[in-house]
Amino acid sequence: MDPHAHGHHAEDNSTTPEGLGGHGMLVVGTEAMFFSHLPMFMPPHDYQVILEGTLSQKGSDPQRTYRDDRARHPDAAVYTFNPVEFVLPEIAPPAAKRKQFQGALFRGHFEAPPEFPAKPRLVVGDVSVEVTNVVYFQKLTPPSARPEHLEYLLFGKGEEIFLAHLITGPPDFDQIVTAKVTGHQFAPEELRRGVRLQVPGAASSSAQRVKPGKAVSASAQASGKTVAFKVEAGSELYFMERELAE
Repeated sequence: MDPHAHGHHAEDNSTTPEGLGGHGMLVVGTEAMFFSHLPMFMPPHDYQVILEGTLSQKGSDPQRTYRDDRARHPDAAVYTFNPVEFVLPEIAPPAAKRKQFQGALFRGHFEAPPEFPAKPRLVVGDVSVEVTNVVYFQKLTPPSARPEHLEYLLFGKGEEIFLAHLITGPPDFDQIVTAKVTGHQFAPEELRRGVRLQVPGAASSSAQRVKPGKAVSASAQASGKTVAFKVEAGSELYFMERELAE
C-alpha cells in the first residue's frame, strides 16, 4: 500500500489539522451526483464518507459537461474527483464548517492504480463541488467490530439507486454497485439519509459481497420497524480491497 496515496500527510506534523489531505472520491449518478471518499485505514483518509453535491464553475456548466461525458462513454464505470487539499471532517454534520471544495473531475481513476490502470481523462478542471447533503460520515479509527453479516448503505435519487459496502476494520473492502430493490419502496427522504441494510446469511467478506445480476434477501429498519426485501446488484462500479488490507 502506498502511504502517500490521495495526498497523505506525515503523521509527525503536529501543525497539520486532522483530516487535511487530497481526498480522492468516486463519482456516481447523473440525476444527482454522489461523491464517495476513497478510504484507507490511516490518517488522513480514515473516513468513509458519501455526500451529494453539484458542480459549479464561473462561465460554464460543468454539471452538463459531466452528464454529456457519461452519455458519450456509457461503458466507463469509474469517474473520480481529485480535490485540492481540504479538511474532510469540516463537512461532517450536524455543524458543518465547509460546504464546498475544489478540484478536477476525471473519467477513470485519476491515480491509475493497478485495479484501474486505464489512463484517466480530464472531464473538467478547476471546478467547485457544492455539498448539498451528507448521506454518510464515519471515522474508521479505531476500527469497529466486524458485523456478523454483510452490511450496505442504500442511497440514491429517483431511478438511480446505489449500494455502498459499509467499512469497519482491516482487512475490508470498498464497493459500490447500482441496485434495484423489490418488495419494499423506500421514501426519497430515507434514501437521502441512506438506508443501512443487512444481508443475512452472507458473511462480512469480499468473497460473499453482492454480485451483479444476483438478487439477495436483505432487511433494514424503516419507519420504526424491520422490513424485508430483495436487492439486486446491477453493475459493480467500484471495488477496492488492496488499500483496505491493513
